[in-house]
Amino acid sequence: MRESVIHRLLLPAAVGLIAVIFALNVMERLLMQQQAQVEAATKAQAVFVKNKIESVLQARTLPLELLGRRWEIRGEINDIDMESDAALVMSGLPAYQSLEWVDPTFHVRWASRKPPADATSGAALVYDSAQTAALKSVAATGRMTVSGPLNLPDGGRGFLVCVPFRPELNPAGFIIGVFRYRDLFDSILQDVAQDYWVAVYDGGDEVYVRTGAVPPQKNTPAQAENAQFGQRTLQARIWPKSEKLGYESILPQITFVGGMIMALWLALTIYMAETAKLRNKKLEAEIIGREQAEEALRHAQKMEAVGRLAGGVAHDFNNLLMVIQGQATLSLRSFFPGELLRRNLESILRAAERASTLTRQLLALSRKQVLQPKVLNFNNLVAQVAEFLPPLIGEDIRLVMKLDPELGRVSADPSQVEQVLMNLVVNARDAMPDGGELTIQTANVHLDETSAQRYPGFRPGPHVTLAVKDTGHGMDSETLSHAFEPFFTTKERNKGTGLGLSTAYGIVEQSGGAISISSEPGFGTAITMYFPRTEEPIEEVRTPEPVPATLEGSETILVVEDDDAVRKMTCTFLTIKGYKVVEASNASDAIEIVTRDGKSIALLLTDVVMPGMKGRELVEQISKICERLPVLYMSAYTEDAAVNSGILDRGTAFIEKPFGPDDLAAKIRELLGSNAMQQPSAN
Repeated sequence: MRESVIHRLLLPAAVGLIAVIFALNVMERLLMQQQAQVEAATKAQAVFVKNKIESVLQARTLPLELLGRRWEIRGEINDIDMESDAALVMSGLPAYQSLEWVDPTFHVRWASRKPPADATSGAALVYDSAQTAALKSVAATGRMTVSGPLNLPDGGRGFLVCVPFRPELNPAGFIIGVFRYRDLFDSILQDVAQDYWVAVYDGGDEVYVRTGAVPPQKNTPAQAENAQFGQRTLQARIWPKSEKLGYESILPQITFVGGMIMALWLALTIYMAETAKLRNKKLEAEIIGREQAEEALRHAQKMEAVGRLAGGVAHDFNNLLMVIQGQATLSLRSFFPGELLRRNLESILRAAERASTLTRQLLALSRKQVLQPKVLNFNNLVAQVAEFLPPLIGEDIRLVMKLDPELGRVSADPSQVEQVLMNLVVNARDAMPDGGELTIQTANVHLDETSAQRYPGFRPGPHVTLAVKDTGHGMDSETLSHAFEPFFTTKERNKGTGLGLSTAYGIVEQSGGAISISSEPGFGTAITMYFPRTEEPIEEVRTPEPVPATLEGSETILVVEDDDAVRKMTCTFLTIKGYKVVEASNASDAIEIVTRDGKSIALLLTDVVMPGMKGRELVEQISKICERLPVLYMSAYTEDAAVNSGILDRGTAFIEKPFGPDDLAAKIRELLGSNAMQQPSAN
């Protein structure tokens, strides 16, 4: 789960983040490059503005110097000539606000101004002390001087350009040109740096700024250049207009948007690819799980079919064994045979007993054997079995016990589990002819849905495992695929029936659990049984019922059996034990007998499965006539088969075929001799 989240979410997010960072890096580089280009262009424009200001200002002040020299050379000048010359200069250079002739006492002798101002000859110079200081500096140095920023008499800010002259016949004086900053720099910069804002500073004072200029933003590149004008230093500062910056920032924006789109596309592509990959993995896992489930289902169906066949064979076989074993037993008891005949009869009984054991294994395979489940702890059961194992497995096999001290409880038939455990131990011993290690292990596990898919009908949840592991020769995959099949064995002929694992399979399945096997040639085999865990308390061991003092009786027994040979043998068993016997071959005859002679009948002995009417249905009908008539069921099937099919209630009195006269008599005396015995419920 965690890996899928990493692949589906974190990986696309990481790739997308890398793409975004890459786009941001490219955009940053483009912005830096653009910034450098803008700064270089702004620098070039600043140099150009600086050169333009210097050249134009020099051109504007040169006529004053020429005019001063002309008046010095002419010697004698008059107001008419001066006005004419001044008008000529001002007409060619409209940046002048006025031209003035100031005498050495700093009084205006004559002035030519732009209309509508009027010249006032001889008017006192209404300038401040700084302007007067500038005139004094001109007088002292004899060179052209430029003043600092001044408030002009007719309004606005400007500066003065003072040129001294000393005519031979007239007193010395000054030619003063008055310039207004706005008009002067508008004329100089009107066609310069149109995409930029321009400001001019004189001594820290902002003396000019282009109309409509917006102060530069924090990140807006601005450049400044110093322009020399006489003794003054003017600073020209320029910065790009927002339109120019916006035009030049399109490429970084496109790059960033493109990078974001690429990051989103990459993240989406990787997400879809990882999702498809995860779906493929899930699909593969689901296919494998379905294949395993189908294989398990086929195996279960095969085992079910074989089990049904085995159960049917066992039923008929048990009826035959009933007659064979009964006749041999009666022959031994009815007379004293010779030694040879006695041995032959005893051989028949031993063969019948072995055949009975084989049928029990077949019934276990078909999950139709008698189970008496109890709540128990496998650790106690394993410890009891382990006491008998050393002689069985031999000295060259080391027994290892790994029992979980916190093991949970299960509900199972202890005798059947012991049988399974013993079968598995014997198989493990036979797989280690040269010795090895045999491990019996218990543990608590929790099986999920995936594990449950391997076993049809198996429910997930808490379980207890009982495992038997060996270090023997192991099995290959082909042999492993047939391990649970009945009569399949790898042992030598006459050394095994091939029913050990199939019997274990049936017992575990009948107990509501599952069994698995893993093996590899040269590395041994491990067989693990899973039993559902229960929270019920461990049941106390009940004291066995005392064996009746005598097995004989004189009561009347009604025997209902459809098989003639079995019925006659059963009646013979009861007769030799002193009982009176009434027999019926079907349910209808039995009901008629009970209706007629019900009061004289002490017990009903009936087969479970009969044609026409089952044993339980017969008991339901008879209970309407004789409510408290004791009933003992018998069958060539087992009690559990009857219980599982709903024919009998668990705990109902039952005897399994084949049985002998003593077994039957003991069961009958147990029922008739118990005052607490009541007629079983038919519901």
